[in-house]
Amino acid sequence: MTYRSPIMPMVLVALGACQQPTAPVVNDVELLSDAVIASFAEVISESSDVKLPSLGGLLRASREANRASDRDSDQTKRSIRHFRAAHRLASAAEDSTEAGNEEAAKKLRRRSYGHRLSGIVAALGTEAVVGAVLGSEAGLTRLQDRFNGREISERATKKLARIVELVDKAQALLASDKPVQALNHGLSAANGIRHFSPRYLARKKIGRARNIILQAIAAVGDAPTKEEAKSIRRARKLLGTAQEEFKARRYNPARSAAQRSARLSWGVVNGRAG
Repeated sequence: MTYRSPIMPMVLVALGACQQPTAPVVNDVELLSDAVIASFAEVISESSDVKLPSLGGLLRASREANRASDRDSDQTKRSIRHFRAAHRLASAAEDSTEAGNEEAAKKLRRRSYGHRLSGIVAALGTEAVVGAVLGSEAGLTRLQDRFNGREISERATKKLARIVELVDKAQALLASDKPVQALNHGLSAANGIRHFSPRYLARKKIGRARNIILQAIAAVGDAPTKEEAKSIRRARKLLGTAQEEFKARRYNPARSAAQRSARLSWGVVNGRAG
């Protein structure tokens, strides 16, 4: 699908209750600041009609689908195997980090992410991938509509162009019957929109990490295994790091720590479910 060029994004619509800076006007063309763009991105991210996809939402739906399905079905077994492999790799990544081998940790986290995507596709099917790609496309269209007829910075233009590229690639992969890769690109496009507001994204990730730790603690009760206790302990430590980074306005490190925390906690929750 071809989208409008992001280089010269028309009428700026007020966002109602959202308070945002007034954009300057240069040569009769309104220049949208990064702060204004961040506000747009937050509204789009929270919009119920856009339905921007998220990894957390898809993981929750996958867990519910697996719990409600026939435990002996090939589809459910395959999904659970992927999620268990994802947890093992996430734990191994933290081992590598503690050992000072961050390069190995990054590779393990990428492999863990791949298994989580495969687990989602196995649990929810291609229909969920189609929905995710459509959600990212809707978010992109809404963003371009907001920018239409306005000037944006070179940095924002590059970000927007990258989102266009990701959505187009996701659609192509979906048409080629490659749902896992399509989901990867669709989620990357959605995160690209959220990345216009690093503070918002970090705050959402921290909130999710906190909620999943509570779920993990409830899931294991008074009898966690040694591995579960280790994962929850690490998840709590990473959440603390994320909160400290957020307070220091280091939003990207905060987001990263929160994501690592959530991976570990989710592995505990999903392990108990399967």
